[in-house]
Amino acid sequence: MKRRNTLLTTNALVSAALVAALLIALNYLATVHHARWDLTATREHSLSPQTISVLRSLPGPVQAVAFPNGDAASSYRQMLATYQYYSKNFQYRIVDPDRNPTEAQRYKIASYGQIVLNRGRASYTVDSDTEEQLTNGLLHLLQTTKKVVYALQGEGEVPLDDFTRNGMGNAKEALTSKGFDVKTLFLVQTGRVPDDAAAVIVAAPTRELVAQARDAVERYYRSGGKLLILVDPQTPQDTRSWLGTTFQVDAPGGLVIDPVSRLMGGDFAVPIVTQYPYNDITQNFNLATAFPVSTPLVPNPKPAGVTITPVVKTSDASYAKTNLESKNVRFEAGDLKGPITLAVQVTPSPPASSASPAPAAPPAKPGTPAAAAAGTKAGGAVSPASKGSAVIFGNSGFIRNSYIGLVGNRDLFTSAVAWLTQSGNLVSIAPRSSPFDPFIVGGNQARYLFLGSVIVLPLVLLVIGGTVYFRRRSL
Repeated sequence: MKRRNTLLTTNALVSAALVAALLIALNYLATVHHARWDLTATREHSLSPQTISVLRSLPGPVQAVAFPNGDAASSYRQMLATYQYYSKNFQYRIVDPDRNPTEAQRYKIASYGQIVLNRGRASYTVDSDTEEQLTNGLLHLLQTTKKVVYALQGEGEVPLDDFTRNGMGNAKEALTSKGFDVKTLFLVQTGRVPDDAAAVIVAAPTRELVAQARDAVERYYRSGGKLLILVDPQTPQDTRSWLGTTFQVDAPGGLVIDPVSRLMGGDFAVPIVTQYPYNDITQNFNLATAFPVSTPLVPNPKPAGVTITPVVKTSDASYAKTNLESKNVRFEAGDLKGPITLAVQVTPSPPASSASPAPAAPPAKPGTPAAAAAGTKAGGAVSPASKGSAVIFGNSGFIRNSYIGLVGNRDLFTSAVAWLTQSGNLVSIAPRSSPFDPFIVGGNQARYLFLGSVIVLPLVLLVIGGTVYFRRRSL
């Protein structure tokens, strides 16, 4: 009997050990080779094929360090875990910037929700956990060379490395955190834009551009270069006229006044924009932006050879004061009614698909933009047809240190530069969400559900239970 008990005890212990080993093995296999199924209608918990392709082609380890606020930490963890599921080379950490301010400062975090992607010594910062931003951030990070952005200096432009109120040192840091290499450019000395320039920033010169600098910028633009140009009400007249002749965007001067800004707690001369025309730069952009001391832009309604798209417009209640000497801020005769265009993007128009030659244009009046363009072409210089793109702002204050930290100013600036310098391998991924598909129960359906769940099912269970009870008693 004792031997039998010993055998039973041994058998039970061995069985328990085998079951435990089996459970441990299954748990290990599930951890290493786990599988996920997304049963949502729009597959909102899955990644797009473009993202999966990028993740599976990662050449080495990439670490994402996310800095969400407390409420958004779970959504960030879910998104980053989905990225990690498709690639062992993708790792992530969630850091609370309030509890770890030193680490947030080390990564130069400017706002809640930013994610720093690190690969070796290279890094790139994205502003949210959307799939589009994360995937494009990975593509930027995988580039072997940094894109170089030059800021024109020498004619009184906004100083690049200045961290006082009127400098753009913080704007430079914003671009650096996005993976750009930002350098100064003195065209007065060099006479040409360097070959490695991904874009050139012309930030509100306070003196007229010398002929050498202006010609170099035009050559760069017409040969396919990318320009970000900012002008103010105080920008010299010749420079503002140059916008009309070269980019077909007039800057007649004046100061933009927006009474709506006063209602929002701002100043009349600081238009606050919350809605944007449809364009490539502000897609899915829902942040307010502020533009202190702005001047209106007037695009040519029928531009030749280019497409002009508004990027920023003020409210319908705004207007532009044309007489800067007037002390009356109210709308007067001669002022320009709103909405006022504050920013535009200029891109080359697609070539016309016409086999017949274009009819000869009538002679242009001397002194007009058309005459200047025709004179340039006739003189044997560069053709006025442009291969480049430009983003023009009627304001430079929004990128200065005193204003770039306001709400969406930093994001708008970096978005404009990113659009100008995109290399063509960036992806566009629309956000996905579950459709609202309510289940509406009709009158007959409600009655059938009531009868089935409240009456029929309990009766069936009662009959089965009674049958089992009486059969057991009869045994």
